[in-house]
Amino acid sequence: MRPAKAAVGKGWELSEVSLHSPGWVSRGIVFTAVRMLSALVRPLTNLIRSIVCQSFIHPLAMVGPRVNIGRGCLIGLCRLDTMNGAGEISIGDGTVVYNKVEVLVHGGKVIIGKHCLVTRRTALITGGHRFNRRDELIQKQGIVCGDIRIGDDCWIGYASIVLKGVTIGDGAVVAAGSVVTRDVAPYTIVAGVPARPISVRG
Repeated sequence: MRPAKAAVGKGWELSEVSLHSPGWVSRGIVFTAVRMLSALVRPLTNLIRSIVCQSFIHPLAMVGPRVNIGRGCLIGLCRLDTMNGAGEISIGDGTVVYNKVEVLVHGGKVIIGKHCLVTRRTALITGGHRFNRRDELIQKQGIVCGDIRIGDDCWIGYASIVLKGVTIGDGAVVAAGSVVTRDVAPYTIVAGVPARPISVRG
């Protein structure tokens, strides 16, 4: 019986590692140790970031490398994950990112404009697994990435998901629980799965 294999991310490229190989356990221990050390120094790192950015960053927020935060922002207990620098996140001045938000940048960029509201349990995801081949496991087909761009003065509602390649125009509103798979025009209100225009602001 062939050993099971898992896809392990290196940046946004995936490589195969046997779950039964001796190296798997040692790599897992090292990974866990690095994560634990990072968690210990996180409050100090976030305090320094807060002072430099003139913003508030929650002491336990996970803020990866290549994350640029503007002035006057409020960053809650969230996850801003660039996969060890494989991607980039930029957050404009005065934007609020609430608790339990996940920004997962497997590659490319997430750009959030000024004075936006990114509400709790929202996820912004720049990567997705390829699955077009039937003769190969999905976990072996790699991932494809696309930038996410959110304009100024946008409101991304509770538990919404914004997927790769999407641009949301200035002043747009995404209703709670929506899944945004295509571009949203400025000042447009969208809702649903997938999200569709339902109204226009003003």
